[in-house]
Amino acid sequence: MTDTPAATFSWDGLGTYKQEGRFLEGYPPDERTFFAPRDNLHGLLVALLGTAQHSIVVNMFGYDDDELNAIIQEKLADEKIYVQMSLDRSQAAGVHEKEILQRWQNDAFGNSIAIGTSSVHSAISHLKVVIVDGVYTVKGSTNWSLSGEQQQDNELSLSRNAVIAAETRAILDLNHDFMLKQMAGTKLNVVPLMAPTTPDQMPPLPPAPRSATHSRTTTPAAPATVPPTGGEADG
Repeated sequence: MTDTPAATFSWDGLGTYKQEGRFLEGYPPDERTFFAPRDNLHGLLVALLGTAQHSIVVNMFGYDDDELNAIIQEKLADEKIYVQMSLDRSQAAGVHEKEILQRWQNDAFGNSIAIGTSSVHSAISHLKVVIVDGVYTVKGSTNWSLSGEQQQDNELSLSRNAVIAAETRAILDLNHDFMLKQMAGTKLNVVPLMAPTTPDQMPPLPPAPRSATHSRTTTPAAPATVPPTGGEADG
């Protein structure tokens, strides 16, 4: 395994993180794919996270990489950068994960951290996704751990397509909202927010506005009076 290069990120220079030093001809212009343990996934993630200027949005199953966490912490301390993290409850309960969690600043301005499960039957939140600055989207099978990045057989895809980033962000925001409500406690009814379990069901919808609810409960207006047959009507 090659050493992690200096944390510089350039789309045209991403071949440096490939074992061969380049990509095959004909690669889609907005997509790049990497494989562990063959390629330098850790170095790529270090470089990408370090470039964040506006936002980092993470939904991660395994979170156990001290160097990536240090970069996230630096961004958490920067009030100009929004950081949103959604972590799986079972993974965040690990000893090393707990140590990492204790160093976070969830109550600081621009930070939102949630720990929970999937919205279906409390299943694990198994995504390994990060979106940087609303443009770069990382997906794949790679957990944020040195074993996941450097030892296991894993795939990591990087996109710079803003449409893909927007679609993915909507999913991550729904997951994050559900986890926040889980953390708030059992007083909140999360059942209406759970994802559908059959193909013909609609996605979870937001509750009706208070004004709409009020209008449905008010007494309906009396029907207009109809003049009796043969009576005089207004001209």
